Amino acid sequence: MRTAIYYYSATGNSIALARKIAQGLGDAELRPMAGFRSAEFRPDAERVGMVFPVYAWGAPRTVGEFVARLESSALKYVFAVASCGGTPAGTLPRIRKLLRASGGDLHAGFVVRSPGYFDAGDPKGSQAKMIELVRKLSGKLPATEAERLQEIIEAVKTGKRSRPERSALAGTLVGNFLNRMASAQFPGLDAGYQVAESCDGCGICVRVCPRENLVMAGSRPSWKHDCDFCGSCSTWCSKHAISMKGSAAPAGRHNGEVSLGDVLLR
Repeated sequence: MRTAIYYYSATGNSIALARKIAQGLGDAELRPMAGFRSAEFRPDAERVGMVFPVYAWGAPRTVGEFVARLESSALKYVFAVASCGGTPAGTLPRIRKLLRASGGDLHAGFVVRSPGYFDAGDPKGSQAKMIELVRKLSGKLPATEAERLQEIIEAVKTGKRSRPERSALAGTLVGNFLNRMASAQFPGLDAGYQVAESCDGCGICVRVCPRENLVMAGSRPSWKHDCDFCGSCSTWCSKHAISMKGSAAPAGRHNGEVSLGDVLLR
């Protein structure tokens, strides 16, 4: 069965994971979600997969837009793999709800634990306490990508159907609530980016942004406040010139299996 795997990735984790799943399945093609979020489309494959990270206990806004425009009612099998630092909450059940609203379904949904590369700054005060609370309420941490990869490939190959995975009920409910609040703030969080003097105006940040949220203002990047807060601009800056205010980690950290050429969207 021909498979199309759509991915959303900023630091490269989801590209690397999608690539491994595609290799395990055989006849599979990788496509970036960012190219399919603005108009309805019908995949030219019988089986469709989605691989993406979890941001603040939910799917990135771009992923939600992609799912809402996906004509999935005729698809034989749809699966999703969400990678997170440990607390997915109800990310995948919400993806299933979106698909069912348009006559489709999510036939299987898997959660894996992945390393983090983008440092958005250390949470403080009540924010840090809330993150710790959700972690405690969410139950056992998901298994890592390496631990689950073969299981996921075999499940997709055989068309195995299963409920979309989530955190424990208490963690899901609290995480879902917090995600609704966080998502409303994400578009304007790009105001926290800063550009160092080392910026050479190359424009890579503009080309890797999945939302086309950056433009070059003269020789410096400028954000348009339609941000997913994914960190792609910081991650792939060739001069490590873009960082988030308050971040303790250096810019430019990404999955070592993925190159700049893999993430260039324009």
